[in-house]
Amino acid sequence: MRAWEEFLALQEKELGKETVAKWLRPLKVVRFDACNLYLEANDSFKTIWFEEHMRPRVKSRLLNNNNKQIRVHISVANQKKLERKKKSQPFPISSAFKLTFDEINPESKLDNFVTSQNNLLAFKLLKESCERDKLSLNFNPIYLFGRPGSGKTHLMMAAANQLKANGQSVIYVRADTFTEHVVSAIRGGEMQTFRKTYRKTDALLIDDIEIFSKKGATQEELFHTFNTLHTEGKQIILSAHSPPQELRAIAARLVSRFEWGIVIPLQMLEKEEMRQVLVEKAKKVNFALQDKVADFLLDTFGNNTKNLTRALEALILRSHLNQGIGKPANQPLTLSTAKHYLTDLILEEEKAVLTPGKIIRTVAEFYGIRIEDILSKSQSRECALPRQIAMHLCRRKLNLPYMKIGDIFARDHSTVMSSVKQVQKDVDGKNLELSSSVNRIIKRLEIS
Repeated sequence: MRAWEEFLALQEKELGKETVAKWLRPLKVVRFDACNLYLEANDSFKTIWFEEHMRPRVKSRLLNNNNKQIRVHISVANQKKLERKKKSQPFPISSAFKLTFDEINPESKLDNFVTSQNNLLAFKLLKESCERDKLSLNFNPIYLFGRPGSGKTHLMMAAANQLKANGQSVIYVRADTFTEHVVSAIRGGEMQTFRKTYRKTDALLIDDIEIFSKKGATQEELFHTFNTLHTEGKQIILSAHSPPQELRAIAARLVSRFEWGIVIPLQMLEKEEMRQVLVEKAKKVNFALQDKVADFLLDTFGNNTKNLTRALEALILRSHLNQGIGKPANQPLTLSTAKHYLTDLILEEEKAVLTPGKIIRTVAEFYGIRIEDILSKSQSRECALPRQIAMHLCRRKLNLPYMKIGDIFARDHSTVMSSVKQVQKDVDGKNLELSSSVNRIIKRLEIS
């Protein structure tokens, strides 16, 4: 596959041919379709190394001819596992048209989800709905929303695993995968196959539905699929970053349907609850986690449960791989050693934290002006528009209060409110140029 080979060549320049030959060249390309690349490794160490060192790189650098991100799925080669997967595929699909669904992590269970007191009621409702022998009509759809790292995807996959255990046929997809399926079906004249596949399942779970924004054809198909499944009493579970009424550029008739069942907010874990996650995971593998190291992990990665867990797992693995000869097998790590082992993840975390300063700098770079111009009193269009966009993004991406944004830009809150609403109105309207600019700036913020 050309894109993969080009990516490997780029990594040889950045990481060296020896590293690529050892860790990446042995990976086998199994198949590629609908912007999904499936790789197989001959052992689990290569998959772990890939997840640790390559996952952030492929997200920003492995692109197709249309400059769209290629999602990489990697697994350990196991023929029996593949055969079981084929047998479990719920629907026969014609050889001319293939729908590849997102993988469900078998380790994601309702029982191993750490919930907070704030999420307890919501968690119990979801658990009750999924563990009944027959699908529940009381909560349909189930709509989960919360910040990245609040556990939405874990719960979605856990629900899918539980429903499968109940003998139900289940489809779990990210919203962008659903969109790709719609586009592929339209282009290939296979809408009948698409509809038969999606509308015959017992349960449909779609992750990150805000991605459907402004995708008219996809929303149309989702609307009719939703109606069919709901009428037949089939379970629908959805997730998003925000509640239904705050979704942007999603048809009102869909938004109203999202609210038919139960809307469940998910809160981030409190610091002590996150500490519990660390302690329990460390205990499971008999890893000696010192309080100072736990505090460091919480302070550095505590904004996101997923990143926190990833950092602990990396620390455990690297500690094991770097264990000195003759040292006790479970010698506690010092804080300085822990920081050394996690240098790359620390830098990545610092880079990923979104701040007002980062937004202002990115907007200024996009428009080719100085940060001082955005923060100035100038009302010229070349300064005023970028300033309004920066205010809009501070509100939209950071959810800062208008007063706080006003302090940053030295404006009163009414001016900020007016600017934010004007940009949002233009983005939701027909100002395609402004909408495109805002989306490109957001992409830069996500990549940088």
